[in-house]
Amino acid sequence: MKQQPHIGRQVAHFNRVNVEGIKAVFSDDMKYRYRLSIPFINEPARTKTLTVILKNPSSADAIKADKTVQNVEKVVYKSFTDVGHVEVLNLFALRGTYPKDVMESYLNGIDIIGSENNSAFSHALMQSDYIVIAWGGASPIRSSVYDSRVENVLTMIQIPTLSGKIYRKKEKGSEKYPFHACYWPDNTDFSVC
Repeated sequence: MKQQPHIGRQVAHFNRVNVEGIKAVFSDDMKYRYRLSIPFINEPARTKTLTVILKNPSSADAIKADKTVQNVEKVVYKSFTDVGHVEVLNLFALRGTYPKDVMESYLNGIDIIGSENNSAFSHALMQSDYIVIAWGGASPIRSSVYDSRVENVLTMIQIPTLSGKIYRKKEKGSEKYPFHACYWPDNTDFSVC
């Protein structure tokens, strides 16, 4: 049995990110990342906060990004010109570059959601002007496990105070499985859910 899913390589954060202001909230053992708070370099017009919800965290932290987080930073910066701060949340807080490792952990009895994940959602969602869902499809995580968590998260974000603030990539994906942020092109168009 693996003790820890594989954590892949790190890359630089997008060049408009204020790296010194990034905050990451991990479990004490660093196996779970609950939140990644990413400020852009200060610009007066950028006053809003956007939360993006992904599948599971990989290697991004307060110093370096991973490919998905770097792409989120770049696309959000270009597409939401009033956003100055990005919060990154995940359906499953267990860190692992490969979702198959997350599924393997689940099969070995490891909690893949994380004990503090729902409270991280509550805190970030209260501060958000926009929420972008971008977790992609279930594979290779068992559909029953994935769909249950997706339903739980959709219930958390579909409350009246967040009405009109929830976005997804305009094309591709399905109702339950919005297009994963790792594959957003530079010119991504977003639409309200």
